[in-house]
Amino acid sequence: MNRITAVILLASLAALAAQTALITRTGFLMGDFRAFYCAARVTSEGANPYLAQPLRTCEIAIGRNLFFRKNPGVTIPAPLPGYALAALVPLAALPFVIAATLWTMLLLCACAACIVTLSRFAGVEWQISLAVFALSLCTISLPFGEVVPLALACICAAAYFAWRSRWRTAALFAAGAMIEPHLGLPVCIALAVWAPATRLPLVFALGVLAIVSLAVLGPATNLEYFTSVLPAHALSEATRDTQYSLTAVLFSLGAPEGVALRMGLLWYGAMLALGTFVAGLLARKTGNDAFLVCVPPAFAVFGGTFIHVTQIAAALPAAVLLISSAKKEQQSLPAIAVLLLAVPWAWAISPALIIAPLLPVGYLAWRYWKGNARVALLAALAAALLLWGLVELAGGAPGAAVHARTLAIDPRLAEATWSNFTQKSSTNSIAAWMLRVPTWAGLLLLLTRTTAYALREAR
Repeated sequence: MNRITAVILLASLAALAAQTALITRTGFLMGDFRAFYCAARVTSEGANPYLAQPLRTCEIAIGRNLFFRKNPGVTIPAPLPGYALAALVPLAALPFVIAATLWTMLLLCACAACIVTLSRFAGVEWQISLAVFALSLCTISLPFGEVVPLALACICAAAYFAWRSRWRTAALFAAGAMIEPHLGLPVCIALAVWAPATRLPLVFALGVLAIVSLAVLGPATNLEYFTSVLPAHALSEATRDTQYSLTAVLFSLGAPEGVALRMGLLWYGAMLALGTFVAGLLARKTGNDAFLVCVPPAFAVFGGTFIHVTQIAAALPAAVLLISSAKKEQQSLPAIAVLLLAVPWAWAISPALIIAPLLPVGYLAWRYWKGNARVALLAALAAALLLWGLVELAGGAPGAAVHARTLAIDPRLAEATWSNFTQKSSTNSIAAWMLRVPTWAGLLLLLTRTTAYALREAR
C-alpha cells in the first residue's frame, strides 16, 4: 500500500505540473487571481471593481503580461461579491508575486482540507479522497488561482461538522462557502431547512457578509453587482467550451439571451429545491447529516448558473458519501459516476489528463471493486480510449467560432471585452459539446441514483 500511495502522490504532482506548464504557455497562469487581486486593490482605492477601468490598468501593470499581449484590449473580470473582495484587500496590499505565492499556499491547504474532511465524514481512506480530487479540483483550479478550492473546502468542512452534529460550526463554514455564491447558497438553504440549530448562526454570518459588502462597495455598486454584473458575466461565459450551464446550452441553440438567462436561473432554482429535498431524506434515513451539505451542490452544478468545468468537483463529495452509505449491491452505479466526474474531460487537450487512466480511474475502480485487477484494467483502458477519442474530436474542431454574437452587455463592465475573448477562443462545435457528455452523464447518473436511493429509503 505504501508503494501505491507513493504512485498516487507522484501521479497527482505530475498532472499538476503538466497542467501548470500548459497554462503558463497561454499566459494565464494565476490569471483568475490576477483579476481578484486587482479588484481588491481597486476596491481598497474606493473605485468600482466591476468596471473595465481601472481594473485593466492594474492587471496589465502586474506580473507577466503574455496573456494581454496575445489578447489586446481584454480585461479579466472579477465577479466576486463585495465581502469576498474585502477579504482579499490585505493580499492586494502586497506585491503581486508575494500575494500570488500566499494565495497558492492557501489553495493547497484548501485542497488538503477537502481530502482530509471527505475521508472523515464519508469513511474512506485519504488515498481515495486524493484520487477523487487530484484532477477534478487540484489540477484544474490551482494553476488558474481560482476560488473553487476554498469554496469546496468550506463545503467539506461544513459536511464534517454536520456529521458530528456541531451545527454552529457547520453553519459558519456554509457561510464561508458563499465565496462562490452559486455553490454556497444551496448548502446554506439546506441547513436552514433541515437543521434548525443552524438558522441563527446562518442569519448572523450572512448578515455580517452583507454589512461588509455594503461597507466596502456601497449600496449602488452592490445593487449593480446583482442586477448587471452577474447577468453580464453569465452571458460573457455562455459561449465557453468549458461551460456546463443550461444558459450556455440554450444560448448555443440560438435562444435569445434574455430567455437563456431566465431559463438558466429557473433551472438552478429547481435543482436547488430538489437537492434540498433529497438531502433531507438521505440525512434522515442514513443518520449521516453530511448529506445535508453535500447533496445540494451536486444538484446545483447540473446545469446551474455559472457552472464551469472547475465547479463540477462540488458534486464528488455527494457521490463518495452515497457509495459509503449504500448497500454493496447498490454501489456500482454511483462508483461509475465517480469515475466519470473525477476527470475533467473538457480539458482533453491537456497533457495532465494522460494521468487519468491511472489516476483516478484505474485506482478508484480498483478500490471500489474490492481490488479486482480486471475491472481496474478495463476501466483504465476505457478511460484511455475515451480520452483518445475526445482528443481526436478536439483536434478536428475549428479553431474559433466563425460568427460572434453581439451581446447586450454594458460596455463599461469588464465582461464586455471578456465576452469578445471567450467567443474568439471557443469553437461552439459539436466536438466541444461532445467533450462535456461524459461529465453530464456522470452527473445525471449520480442525481438519479441519489434521488432513487432517497425515495426508496423514504418508503
